[in-house]
Amino acid sequence: MKKSLSTLLLAAPILFAAPLLADNVTDPIQTALKAYEDKEYKLAIEELKYATAALQKLDAEENRKLLPDPLDGWEKKVGDESGQAAMNMFGGGSMTTAEYTRGDEHIEIQIIANSPMIATVAMMVNNPMFSGAEGGEPYRYKKLKGIKQKNGDTTEITLLMAGQIMIKLTGKDLKEESMLEAYLDKMELQTIQNKLLQ
Repeated sequence: MKKSLSTLLLAAPILFAAPLLADNVTDPIQTALKAYEDKEYKLAIEELKYATAALQKLDAEENRKLLPDPLDGWEKKVGDESGQAAMNMFGGGSMTTAEYTRGDEHIEIQIIANSPMIATVAMMVNNPMFSGAEGGEPYRYKKLKGIKQKNGDTTEITLLMAGQIMIKLTGKDLKEESMLEAYLDKMELQTIQNKLLQ
């Protein structure tokens, strides 16, 4: 453990050059290493948790870049951290969300990765009997398999990527349902897979 921490400390100035990052990431790691050497293990654990939280926040900020820009005439609002907090409570994984509005029209996009809940979605995607029972139908976007569900003026498209990533678009009060695919067209799917696949 000591060797691993030392290696991380040597790499930290390169990885986190900005002063603010040095405060939030490398300083707790240095404190943790000193606490470890002094056999203050509880303090070392707490400092590493602090550094981990800072890194998770940076990672979440990078994940938000995976969400598409709004189409012409639409406005975008990036989701807060409440969704990620819920993910942490129910088995882990990452969640990135954004809402897009144009007048009364509303679209929400969620990108969920490495979560236990994806196994349930995969079962529905791979077995039309299950998706049909939930009022859905098989759906395909390019090479991705998924499910499309309609309930009144709400349309939901759920896609599965590489067995570990789920992309979900929910449209409400849309004048044209094709807007959901228009947003899919703006998403860099290969970039999403490269960034989130473990």
